[in-house]
Amino acid sequence: MNINGKHPSTPAPAPRAEAPAGARLFVHEPGWRVSIKRGSDRVFCHMMTPGQDYYHRLMDGELHLHQDSERLCLACAARRGIISYEARRLPDEAPKLLIDSGEMPIFVLGVDDSK
Repeated sequence: MNINGKHPSTPAPAPRAEAPAGARLFVHEPGWRVSIKRGSDRVFCHMMTPGQDYYHRLMDGELHLHQDSERLCLACAARRGIISYEARRLPDEAPKLLIDSGEMPIFVLGVDDSK
């Protein structure tokens, strides 16, 4: 122990990444579902955190995404681009369609030519 009563090898806690105020999460890939991990059974995220060579556990009460047998914590899902804090926007401009109206036939329905 050092003067402050801590072990010298104890790393300082990492600063917490705060979500933007009023943040909303959006899932951008179809087929993913959101669940809460409950209980003490060992369930692992299917993606490694950068700088680690092992799969990390999902903790009790942690929100995660799952699809079939694959599970991802929210941090890994964000790194993979499945979720984000911003909704996908519609394009500003509608697609432009060029139609050559001289070649298109016009059909009129409901007109009786026999009279």
